[in-house]
Amino acid sequence: MSSRHDRLEILDRYLRIPTISRQVTPEMIEAVRGLWRGLGLELTPLAAADGRGTPALYGELPGPEGAPTLLLYGHYDVQPTGDVARWKWQGIQCEPFVPAYFLDGRAVEPRLIGDEALEDLVLVARGGADNKGQHLSNILGAMDAVRARTACWKVKIILDGEEEHGSPNLEAIARAHRAKLAADVLIGSDGPKQKNAPTLVMGVRGLLTVNIVADNGQQASVHSGNYGNIVPNPVLPLARLIADIEERVRAWSAEHEAFRREASEVFAKWEDKAVWTPFLKPTVNINSFMSDGASLTLRRTIIPRTAHARLDIRLTPDTPLAAMRDIVQRAVADHQSRAPGITFSVETDGQPASYTSPARPEFGWLLRLLEEHGGEEAVALPILGGTLPLHVFTDVLGIPCLWIPAANSNNQQHDINEHYVLRHFYRQTALYAAIVSSRPM
Repeated sequence: MSSRHDRLEILDRYLRIPTISRQVTPEMIEAVRGLWRGLGLELTPLAAADGRGTPALYGELPGPEGAPTLLLYGHYDVQPTGDVARWKWQGIQCEPFVPAYFLDGRAVEPRLIGDEALEDLVLVARGGADNKGQHLSNILGAMDAVRARTACWKVKIILDGEEEHGSPNLEAIARAHRAKLAADVLIGSDGPKQKNAPTLVMGVRGLLTVNIVADNGQQASVHSGNYGNIVPNPVLPLARLIADIEERVRAWSAEHEAFRREASEVFAKWEDKAVWTPFLKPTVNINSFMSDGASLTLRRTIIPRTAHARLDIRLTPDTPLAAMRDIVQRAVADHQSRAPGITFSVETDGQPASYTSPARPEFGWLLRLLEEHGGEEAVALPILGGTLPLHVFTDVLGIPCLWIPAANSNNQQHDINEHYVLRHFYRQTALYAAIVSSRPM
């Protein structure tokens, strides 16, 4: 078999380790470490000071004496499978943790496929695109540069074990191991490319999660006829509060737009090639709105005892986490005085946006390498719509972060039938060998 076949076999073995987020066992961690150890990379578990959560895994590749340090980020946990019975590709039943391969719509055995044709294979498995295939290709490329003695960087690697449920302990891990994780720049890969073109991203939106309960103090829901105009209904006060929170967030955003102005100017040439302009502003999204005793099928004429809403507020560099949390708290306090008989309680949690300026020399350097190894013009985005824990590196550790998504568009990550077109796997390996073998001018 060719080296391409060998590397696909490594990916195949990696995807068979079912590291579902929140369900990662010590045995799975050892299986992951064993796979990498067999490739010549020793990964050490890094835990928070109090030992909670799933550890990150850390490793190093040698570089020339006095060379700068490049930190590579990925995550080895994966999403739950969803309904396993619905994992079907081209009508063929698939198992999430048993990789299946397809070429021109038919199931194939990769070992029987020619070297060049491997690029056109579609791999169906959980974690192929998100994120094992991406960080495996990156690290293999870095190892190629080290073996070829062309490396211009010392390379450090961190693999998050909790990314798929918000990386709740990554900041604590970073603070506990600050010296070990020190680096000059971080480059990571996650998510899909824009229209399958080589893609460079300079930031991610943050996320503020808000849980609000409105309570009228009753022991239970009551009859709407017998208690109407006597017992207050918590639903409308909660709805008005949410609407006011959205208005206040929009008002703040309108008055704070330094990031939005820079992004609109610097990235204008890519505006028609990628979706990013909607992500320059914050959004207030209602995940759920429920009232006590509610039913979609029963006719219940009640005044509910409580109403509960869960919001997510996507943050930009212009809308800091602390300021948005303060907006929520102030709105709750104001509405408390406007809603007699209703008590609001609120809980918030979140992580800030992260952004690295394109004025840094790494921006042009990576764009050039992306075009050289991607076969077409690269696309640059100021920010992703989603949230990744990059603030841990930019804000806590002071490391500039650049992001190179390496999965095909519409790869169905987080859904059934997650799939990875292997062209992106092989090209990413060559790209990272070139990255580690060069430096910004």
